[in-house]
Amino acid sequence: MTDAAVPSAVIMDRAAMLEVAFSASAMAVALLDVSNRPIMVNPTFEQQLGPLFKLQHMALNDATADDKANADIAQALKRARENGTTERVRDSNMLTVAGPAGFPLPRHFDWSLRLGKDGIVVASASAVSEADEQQRERDAELLDFFQNAPIAMHWLSGTGEIMWANNTELRVLGYTAEEYIGQPVMKFCPDEEELVLEIFKQLGSGNTIKDVPVRFRAKDGRIVPLLIDSNVNYTKAGDFNHTRCFIRDDTGRRIREARKDARLSEAVRTHKLFDAFVSRTLHLIRTPCHILAQDLEDAQESLARGDALTPQGEIEPSCAKSMDNARRMVDRINQMTVDFFEARKVEEGAEFLMSMAEHDLVMICKDAVVEAQDLCKPGVHVSLEFEEGGHLLRTDEAALRRVLHHLLRNAAHATSAGSIKVHVSHLAQAVQVRVSDTGCGLDPNDKYTFARYRQPPPSELEASGMSEDVVQRSRVKLEADLSLSSGNEGIGIGLSLCYALVAALGGELRYESRPRDTSFWFSLPRAESEAGPSQPAFTIEAFQVLASKGEAEADIVTRHRNKHSRLSMEAPSIAATSTVPTLPTSESDSGSWNEAAHPSKVARAGIFESGRAPHVLAVDDSPLCRKALSTMLTKLGCTFDLAEDGVEAVEKLRAGMEDTRMSYDIVLMDIRMPNMDGHQATRIARDELHCTQVPIVAVSAEAVVDTTGFTAIQPKPITAKVLKHVLRVHCSSLIAND
Repeated sequence: MTDAAVPSAVIMDRAAMLEVAFSASAMAVALLDVSNRPIMVNPTFEQQLGPLFKLQHMALNDATADDKANADIAQALKRARENGTTERVRDSNMLTVAGPAGFPLPRHFDWSLRLGKDGIVVASASAVSEADEQQRERDAELLDFFQNAPIAMHWLSGTGEIMWANNTELRVLGYTAEEYIGQPVMKFCPDEEELVLEIFKQLGSGNTIKDVPVRFRAKDGRIVPLLIDSNVNYTKAGDFNHTRCFIRDDTGRRIREARKDARLSEAVRTHKLFDAFVSRTLHLIRTPCHILAQDLEDAQESLARGDALTPQGEIEPSCAKSMDNARRMVDRINQMTVDFFEARKVEEGAEFLMSMAEHDLVMICKDAVVEAQDLCKPGVHVSLEFEEGGHLLRTDEAALRRVLHHLLRNAAHATSAGSIKVHVSHLAQAVQVRVSDTGCGLDPNDKYTFARYRQPPPSELEASGMSEDVVQRSRVKLEADLSLSSGNEGIGIGLSLCYALVAALGGELRYESRPRDTSFWFSLPRAESEAGPSQPAFTIEAFQVLASKGEAEADIVTRHRNKHSRLSMEAPSIAATSTVPTLPTSESDSGSWNEAAHPSKVARAGIFESGRAPHVLAVDDSPLCRKALSTMLTKLGCTFDLAEDGVEAVEKLRAGMEDTRMSYDIVLMDIRMPNMDGHQATRIARDELHCTQVPIVAVSAEAVVDTTGFTAIQPKPITAKVLKHVLRVHCSSLIAND
């Protein structure tokens, strides 16, 4: 027995302590002061851990062989002192110095720590045998298997309390053991009481449950979807002991299923978008094809009649016009396909090869203005303003013409009333071209105006992480733009192509927009020496006038202005109703019609040999189709009104119902139109306006599935011969009535 100095405050019966606590004990016992250093040890302690003189200057936890044992004993000593409880620490790896040579060797002990009087802690230790260590290792391995298994597990008592849960389950739900174990399971299953009771009922009947979905509430408030597999452990007496529940986080499975559904939905949506794209593209190609067919038929009839040539051997003007129009339709179809493929190449990184040469900028702009006027709605005029300066520009003529074509075509489509203007100004080392219109305008905050299909490019979608918000906005916008009823013309590549072409020409396409004032402009480099002789400023205005034969022709009016004055000439507006000479119904209303036509003119029109020609409402959203219909109706001797969508058609039908002088004998109704399609317009005409006696013929390039309200279906293209037949069939009553 070894003594050490004992503080005077410590009063104890040394002899009794030696006799009872130390000498007779098979356990290693030490008394620890307030610093947890040993101040007295028994013989067993000295034999197993080492003599007091070697250990009395270090705290008990510092005599350990690893950090884990150090931390475990330190925390246990702290709890024993603070709470006055007996703390136990299992399998602590201690560094012993008890051998003959006093060489430090690790050995495992189980400790019991209890607070005595005056802050003295009684530390008792039992050495762990090698067999015990091996068993404990096996136990620890098995315990680790359950505690840290990749699947969550818990036991429930027969009354539904959580008896045990492994670390995985605690980690999944975010609770500590103290917050979770010992609590009723219903506390963590919101709105699942009926399901939990059914689970207990099944388990109590000896059944095993598998893949039962249930929801648990995590500590942070999240609702975690889980799948439960469970059966019951019974006592030897056959009583319900506890459940064995294995739970798996069902979030991953649900996410996979949601992704699968999303991929399926995306595939379906992609197919629909592809169908919409193809339908829209074919619709845009089909319209000029129909016009082409009509023009070729007109030319063929002229050849068949033998009047295709004048006595001087020149092509008759109307035949030449048909052939020229046919050529323009072929060019339009070809340009549409070229635009599509070139826009795709630009998106893939290809660059345009420009063929730069000296060209007359005035002629290029003038041709563009004349072409644009042909696309405008009635009452809209197009003008070219050229400031004083040189007319020459070194550029790629074809590329510049394509840019102006797209910009003016968009302006014509967007402008219902007012004007479209091309303004050319001369800068120090450049020439600026600006296209302005008084149309509906664009969204000034739309940063994808010059993007293909007005969509975010793939690089931006990737940078955004393909967030649901970005993708959803892109999806909705694309679906709306591709819809045949959107009112948009083209397939969404014109502006992106223009931007690339202007860049290849050395400029940058920009725009600004507000209602009734939209401008696109670009500046192309030009040295002063390349501009050619300076010419006076001038204005060219192109507009439609009614020729003497009643047909719409394009006329160019040129006015010059000097630097200090500007001559302006308003273009006459074309009324929505175009009429040809026809017999007045009475003397009283003769003033409301054009000059009376000779009956032989009506006969030559070939519709009715007697009586009056029908008054027609032709409805189509395509300016080309409206123009073709107006030309054919004029040649057939009909009076007619034109409407560009269902809304305008309903308004004109309502006016005709209120005033019999404006009533229609037949309606030619397109199906696919913006704002209101032909189906809806026909339903309103029949059901609300009670327009039941007027034939409404659906004129469509698509198969009309819903024929409700239509008198007949007439597929496009509708040629003059077909139109003549349609009018004969559905307006034959005019012969008997007149």
